[in-house]
Amino acid sequence: MARRTRAFTLVELLVVVGIIALLVTILMPALGRALELTRKTLCATNLHALGRGWLIYWNDYDNKLPQKHNPGWHVCDVLSRFDYMIYCGRSNTVHPSDFVNAGVLFKERIISDSGNYVCPTIKKNVGGVWFGKEVLTQDGAQSPTGGWWPVNWRFSTYMTYGRRRFNYYEDPELSNIYYTEHFNDADVGRDGEWWWRAFQKRKDREIMLYIAGVDTVTKPGDFSWMADRFENPGWVLLSHVPGINVSYMDGHVAYWEDPTFDEKTGTGKVLYDNGLGGLNWSTPNSDWYHDDIWMIIDGYHQPPVGQGF
Repeated sequence: MARRTRAFTLVELLVVVGIIALLVTILMPALGRALELTRKTLCATNLHALGRGWLIYWNDYDNKLPQKHNPGWHVCDVLSRFDYMIYCGRSNTVHPSDFVNAGVLFKERIISDSGNYVCPTIKKNVGGVWFGKEVLTQDGAQSPTGGWWPVNWRFSTYMTYGRRRFNYYEDPELSNIYYTEHFNDADVGRDGEWWWRAFQKRKDREIMLYIAGVDTVTKPGDFSWMADRFENPGWVLLSHVPGINVSYMDGHVAYWEDPTFDEKTGTGKVLYDNGLGGLNWSTPNSDWYHDDIWMIIDGYHQPPVGQGF
């Protein structure tokens, strides 16, 4: 007598498929969190490599930062909110195109992997060609908007990490020097020299790191130096919400979470709802708000942003 085999009924198959779908639904968020944790760890590794690279550079160059590539104090390679450029293209400088800021580490062969300049979370969240905004010309060159590698002598190249301005503040009082007196009606003229007149009035010039040297920082382990870009709330939302990876001047990296972050609203008064989104590069407060965030990270100021000056 032939053995009869029992097949699955349609109901049983539907039950099995339903269970599998339910398990997938339950496990997908956990998998997503695990993948983001991996990306955040890789991001911290990138910042650690850059931090160690800076330590090597300072040791080789008598504790000095790279000099400014452009002559004006207010140009893109020294301002707080424009410290993510790593290559200054011909369209952005009066000098020959060259590496600037953390890009000097690549030029000096201290950093060998260009991937160290890119946060994998931001790259994943933006998608497409670098930042999703890069337009390539017919000859394959980058558009004037700039972008990622390969470096093009005509246009600028950027990283997803930002560096602190050349000024350092270990005393909270130092961050308040002439903040409100910098730009008054007498400074703003029509001859184009108001930037320079304002700069001459500043009392914090002597604590600029490219003048004083990084060895003047007495607590490098408490001094935040580089981090995921936060010059605009939109950038931070592409990163490791509710915080950012921060590299300190002694080379170590830590994750810093916005202490005011509200999970219900998905925002916070330091990294997200801080007022920077409505400010452009020509607004003096943009740099000072940015400085204030660094001071909050280091524990010298208290949130929300703007109370420190």
